[in-house]
Amino acid sequence: MKARIPKTKNVSSEDKKSESGAVKITPETLKDGTVLCAFVLRFINNRNKENMFSLLSCLRDSNVFVPAEVQLDGNDMEVQNENPIMFPVKHKIQFKPQLYKTKDGEVYMTFYTRQENAKPSELHGASLVNLPYMELVKMLDDNSECEGFIVDPKLYNVVLDKDLVRISKELPSRLARNSK
Repeated sequence: MKARIPKTKNVSSEDKKSESGAVKITPETLKDGTVLCAFVLRFINNRNKENMFSLLSCLRDSNVFVPAEVQLDGNDMEVQNENPIMFPVKHKIQFKPQLYKTKDGEVYMTFYTRQENAKPSELHGASLVNLPYMELVKMLDDNSECEGFIVDPKLYNVVLDKDLVRISKELPSRLARNSK
């Protein structure tokens, strides 16, 4: 995918730009969520169709940070005690994403574009699980009570209803391919 996005220190280097000046989006440039966050900000600053489709297209290829209650295999508990913030899991985990209920009673799943966007005080004891957006979409499809997603809750609060999520699933991947 090629898109013009606001400059950020992680994606503005010359070797990541194409001849047109657009940033080449690759799995590496999407890794920390900086590019995805830039697309969210661009959409917030100019809520038009083009920016929404660019955001949805970037989402489809991104990993997101999901606040969730995590149940670990007993063998992973020792690893967690060494570094409770971030640790590799060697066994299968089960997790339940936190749900957000609006004043109107609507229920949403939440996720963060970048780990830094999640304030510990707002996680209410949840862990941040990094997973592909499309995996989270499958979880949304299996949850009949959820209306969609809230992106970067309490920070940007971009709401993606089920119709927008459906569109994001249908968009083709636009990751730049390595031409070696």
